[in-house]
Amino acid sequence: MTFQFAVLGSGSKGNSALFRQQGAGILIDAGLGVRSLTERLMSVGADWSNLAAVVLTHTHGDHVDTSILRGMAKRGIPLYCHEGHHRNLQRDAGFQQLDALGLVRIYDERPFLAPSGFRVEPITAWHDGGPTFGFRIEAGAGRKHRGVSVGYLTDTGTWCDATAEALVDVDVLGIEFNHDVMLQRTSGRHPALIARNLGDRGHLSNRQGAELVSAILERSRRDRVSHLVLLHLSDQCNRPELALREAGDAIRESGRQVLVHAARQSPAHPDLTFGPSRSTFDWRSHGSSARTARPARSRWRPSEACGFLPGLNLEIP
Repeated sequence: MTFQFAVLGSGSKGNSALFRQQGAGILIDAGLGVRSLTERLMSVGADWSNLAAVVLTHTHGDHVDTSILRGMAKRGIPLYCHEGHHRNLQRDAGFQQLDALGLVRIYDERPFLAPSGFRVEPITAWHDGGPTFGFRIEAGAGRKHRGVSVGYLTDTGTWCDATAEALVDVDVLGIEFNHDVMLQRTSGRHPALIARNLGDRGHLSNRQGAELVSAILERSRRDRVSHLVLLHLSDQCNRPELALREAGDAIRESGRQVLVHAARQSPAHPDLTFGPSRSTFDWRSHGSSARTARPARSRWRPSEACGFLPGLNLEIP
């Protein structure tokens, strides 16, 4: 059995990620317009018919788009959201259509089962604008195999030990690396916006993201966390090489072999296909810097699009 995790868009202009198994998938967030989402799905070999559900982290406009909600209502795709999201979205026309059709599902802090066998565990995040969550999503588990898991956490200003514990032993780890603190402070933005982004209900800096990655790796088994995806990089207050450097330091200190990808606003990137264990691991990235690697068995051959450090594979879009 193979699994796919693809970041369709990551940043202040729209966020969405696809996780699927055997054709059926769920979206984490739907912050892209219908045309963009359709094109991004096609670019990673999927379409609307593959979507069994959408799971919402929070209700900011870059994470939920009313045109997508209308498209979901038209196609009978359910939306999983928190009760606080329900209150925030009650006046949204697309959400009203979904709700009228009985396609809105409410989750709380407990794990729940989404269609097509996905187990979703909400992870508390700290962000302004209402309740916000990351997720640990598992699929494909059986009596003779463990399946795979994806951890996804973005739009949080801080984290705690419980955050790290919830993300232990995932196969793909997506963590926010939103800004470089110095670039944020010298950005020329309004002081209130800078204070908000640096605060406990804003966004994780590169350093904070790297510290969380270190805490997760310290707690995880050596055969877990094959991929690290850096999410929600700021266009104005970050650079991919800065985020990758911080992540690289954390992974180098752990002594692990990890493929690190800096997600981008567009096009979809990375697009990862993998099996349920390292022994069947197969990685493919279908972006402009596509390469094939089996980290446990073969060498990574760096190109102009990739930086390399011992024990670490960096992919820079």
